[in-house]
Amino acid sequence: MPSQQSPSSSSAPSPKLAGLGVAVFVALASIWFRQQQQQQEQQAVANGQGPPMDPEEERKMVYDLLKEEGLCLEFVRKELQADYDMVLAAASNAGTCIEFASEELRKDRTIAVAATKSDHWAIQYCDKRFREDREIMLNCVSQDGWSLHWASSALKDDRDLAMACARSDGLAIQLASERLRQDREVMQEAIRNQPRALQYASPELKKDVALVREVISLDGLSLRFADDELRRDQDIVLEALKQDGRSLFFAHEDLRSSKKFVMKCLKQDFECLAYAHSSIIDDRNTMKQMLDQSNQNKQDSIDDLKSDIADLQKESEKLRESQLAQAKEIEALKAALAAATDGEHALLEPGADAPFKAEAKAEVAASRAAAEAAEAKAAAEKGGSNDKNGDAGTGGTKRAHPDADADAGVAEGAAAAGSVAAASPSAAEAAGAPAAKMAKTDSDAGEPDMGDRNMPPLPMSPVAHQAPLAAAAAPTASPLQIPQNDGAMDGILSP
Repeated sequence: MPSQQSPSSSSAPSPKLAGLGVAVFVALASIWFRQQQQQQEQQAVANGQGPPMDPEEERKMVYDLLKEEGLCLEFVRKELQADYDMVLAAASNAGTCIEFASEELRKDRTIAVAATKSDHWAIQYCDKRFREDREIMLNCVSQDGWSLHWASSALKDDRDLAMACARSDGLAIQLASERLRQDREVMQEAIRNQPRALQYASPELKKDVALVREVISLDGLSLRFADDELRRDQDIVLEALKQDGRSLFFAHEDLRSSKKFVMKCLKQDFECLAYAHSSIIDDRNTMKQMLDQSNQNKQDSIDDLKSDIADLQKESEKLRESQLAQAKEIEALKAALAAATDGEHALLEPGADAPFKAEAKAEVAASRAAAEAAEAKAAAEKGGSNDKNGDAGTGGTKRAHPDADADAGVAEGAAAAGSVAAASPSAAEAAGAPAAKMAKTDSDAGEPDMGDRNMPPLPMSPVAHQAPLAAAAAPTASPLQIPQNDGAMDGILSP
């Protein structure tokens, strides 16, 4: 019979399945736990409650933040608002943040100095004893004169603080003591910053003519703060009208109701008529007369303007004529410069130096002819002595060589050419042509130059020093080279 299994053995799970079930349960439980943790963290962030930070890291982060934005001191924890370094860093860039500092640190002078340097309004949050500190209050008043309001009564009477207040905002001088508002230098500094600060000056300074003139030169409407005697002064009022025509409204009533004075004012500014006294405005005859005078003044102004325009036109015409004359002179100078430049270019062109070459040739020929004449004379003297000796030995039957006669003829021609060259360059060229031709013929013949061994050097002409002309004038032989006469010219020179 087949064996039957017991119910208990068939229903018991295997160990592997049991272990797998436990692992799945643990995994699901861990996932659920992580999800719950993430939801809690997200809820904490949404409520502004993050996970706890490291204290040192938090301190460094807050310190860096306060160095950039000191007003964030309001939102840090109370412990950090009582931290000296934190408050000092915040006060250095936003002085009013010390409002949120601890009571103890608001009494610290270093923090108070740093705070007032960055923002003068920080003085109202500092301890009240610093309002008597001269350095701290000077820092505040230099930035804004109205900070003098927070100073103590003793510092409001300090002259340096009053001068700083006047330079910062002249109207804030009203916060200074009465004694300093009687100081002319202090009030003058305030008036230069704000002319209407004259209203806070003492009655004696409001009568100061020089001070009032300085005020109305800056702001004519400040005439209303001057003394009544000065507002009755016609010169003072007219000077104020130059700056602002509405100043007539603040003149004394005696001047505003004076027809004669109002007519003077109309010459400067017609709009001031609206600020004259009502007795003048309501008088039709007076108004008509003033309007006629105003029209006449306008016509006079137009005529003066036309005259000025005519004078300007005349000056413009004179200036135009002067410019034309200068332009003509410039054109003439340009033409002269162009002619000189063309002349220089012409001298460099081929054939432009022909006259100079002719003169150089004539001088060379003259020099050569003189040298040949000297040589011929020396040869003649030598030949004469030989003839004398020969006649003594042979009975006087020996005749001179034909070349000697030719040399004598050449010498005579050269001497004539030299005298002509000294008289005129053109004549010298004509007279020296045979000699120059003879020199060229002898040079072409290739005869050796033996005549300058005993001859002294001849002086050179200034023209001969010019390299291009000398080269053109003597293309064949040097002036000191005297060619030998080989008899080729005997037929030309002999009679």
